Amino acid sequence: MFKPNYTITPEMVIAISQISEIKTIVERSRVLPLNQAQLQRQAIARMAHTSTSIEGNKLAQFEVDKVLSGMSVNADAKSILEVKNYQQALKKVEEIAELPGPITSKQILELHRILMLGLLPKEKTGAYRPGDIYIVDDLGNGKEVLRFKGPDAKKVPYLINELLLWLNSKQKIPPILKAAIFHLQFVTIHPFSDGNGRITRLLTNLILYKENWDFRKIIVLEDYYNRDRLAYYNALNEVQGDKFHSGEDLTSWIDYFILGFLLEAKEVAKTISSIGQDQIVSDEEQILLDRDEIKIIDLLASSNKTTSSDIEKLLHIAKRTAQLKLKNLVDKKLIEVKGRGPSTFYTQKQ
Repeated sequence: MFKPNYTITPEMVIAISQISEIKTIVERSRVLPLNQAQLQRQAIARMAHTSTSIEGNKLAQFEVDKVLSGMSVNADAKSILEVKNYQQALKKVEEIAELPGPITSKQILELHRILMLGLLPKEKTGAYRPGDIYIVDDLGNGKEVLRFKGPDAKKVPYLINELLLWLNSKQKIPPILKAAIFHLQFVTIHPFSDGNGRITRLLTNLILYKENWDFRKIIVLEDYYNRDRLAYYNALNEVQGDKFHSGEDLTSWIDYFILGFLLEAKEVAKTISSIGQDQIVSDEEQILLDRDEIKIIDLLASSNKTTSSDIEKLLHIAKRTAQLKLKNLVDKKLIEVKGRGPSTFYTQKQ
């Protein structure tokens, strides 16, 4: 099994403790479902922008927002497709996070297929790379320098399996450490012909979601990497060296990862505070919604009203079930019903 080599420093312990405190504040804050739906939608747009931007996508944030809203933008087809695919892959991450059991190789391959659909030849989407892979830096004037050579392609399935065995084992490792170590090892294996950075960041989020360290799904670690891409790549390369090898000391990377997590967690806390929802409340005061209810609230966040027929189509459920879900939200005082009979519709609670 993969056995990571690292040292937990006092600084890391302090940072993880601070992150845990912020996590409690975020989770226990009275965030209205409507606010949370809006913040999550904004986080998805930022993830799609920053993670693809790191890999060279030229779309600005406002253009990404338009693409994700179904609007047209004046940009190259490849950039648009990268963003759309990332949006679909994020949805798949949320679906997988809800499933019982460990993360599997099959799920990883499916995520890659969604992420790279139309961007790679069909035989290379959702499949581990068939040959060697080299990462080079362009020095200009036609000159390149080798930055990193991945492991032999024949070893990739074995290395991924070993990594997943470690990830899914019963060892007691803080979720932040688990995510940090997986992030580095997965991207170092570089298992795919393309899209390795993007899927590594998706899987990092998946691990945190599975471990209930999602910060209401409004934390965007990709922002930290994108603000200083050189620092991100240097933090990876410091451990990776110029070729794949085992036994490397991961401490410097983990330190970088935890610092970034702390900074972005503070941003989440600041956002919660800015909307006046940072007061910690009890379990009885929390308004908890299931996935379907969140989708309904999210729909109302972008439209003025909805009907049971709209919810039938949105959730692919029977009319009676749609009406019951809407009634539950009325009972929770999150939406209100207006009109009667065939003219009945629902709006946000004023």
